Amino acid sequence: MQKVVVTGAMGFIGYHLCQRLVQSGYEVVGIDEVPKDREREIEEMRMRLGRNALFHLIKEKIENVDLQEVLADADVVFHLAASTKFDSKWPRLQEVIANNVFLTKQLLMNCSEKTRFIYPSTVQVYGERPGLITEKTPTNPTSAYGITKLASETIIKKIGKEKGIDFLIYRLPTVYGPFQREDMTYQQLLNQVDQPSIDRSLIDVLFIDDLIEALMLAIQTPHVKEIFHIATGKRDEWYAGIQLLTDEPDKLRERSIVSTLSIEKAKTLLQFEAKTTIEEGLEIQKQHHQKWQAQKGQS
Repeated sequence: MQKVVVTGAMGFIGYHLCQRLVQSGYEVVGIDEVPKDREREIEEMRMRLGRNALFHLIKEKIENVDLQEVLADADVVFHLAASTKFDSKWPRLQEVIANNVFLTKQLLMNCSEKTRFIYPSTVQVYGERPGLITEKTPTNPTSAYGITKLASETIIKKIGKEKGIDFLIYRLPTVYGPFQREDMTYQQLLNQVDQPSIDRSLIDVLFIDDLIEALMLAIQTPHVKEIFHIATGKRDEWYAGIQLLTDEPDKLRERSIVSTLSIEKAKTLLQFEAKTTIEEGLEIQKQHHQKWQAQKGQS
């Protein structure tokens, strides 16, 4: 049985990934601090995971965990955790880069050669670029978040080469679905926020179940030490979601640069292609939101 370690295990992506891993028979060790403002939401997540002997949650910050012990026999590490509270704030940029890169480095240094390291990055590493974007397009991040992610990518490639660790880097657009964070645009529109914030990335959008499929493929694929776009590859897909949620085609239309992500590499090497339409995905997120609101109203 393979042992998988997931940092940020109780985050939006982490929870869905842990659920799928346990269902697939992997031994899963999750690492995540549980902030007080998310205790109730996280409790529901844990109830859905169930009292499964395959899942163990370490309720600590990564820096407080004995990584040598936890990672000693890990076959796969999914590094999803990051200092997200301040990662888009320019005044804290140097601090966040130092923290995130240090944690990434510590994880890698405690991995053995047999450990596969999988890292979800962001398409924001490209900055504002028109036209078709491939994995070979030069990076030029213009956001604090993009800079922090690119810094972590750099350290992964450097230490991965030095230690002979297999790694995969997935550059992601906005991800949506049940349990999407409250600061994300789609979730704010479902919450009927008058002036919703704009997501970091507007190039594309990906449903959580499709992302989880891609992450599961990363465990076994022979195509390692590679960077992949995991996305729909459709133009203006994020805005299509806005139109479905608001019936206003131009609502929240903020950018003039039109970009499209190439997904050919993921299709060819991983045999991955997103299957969920924006209509299907948003309907699932909407139904979950309504159920969750009803449960909170009853308590």
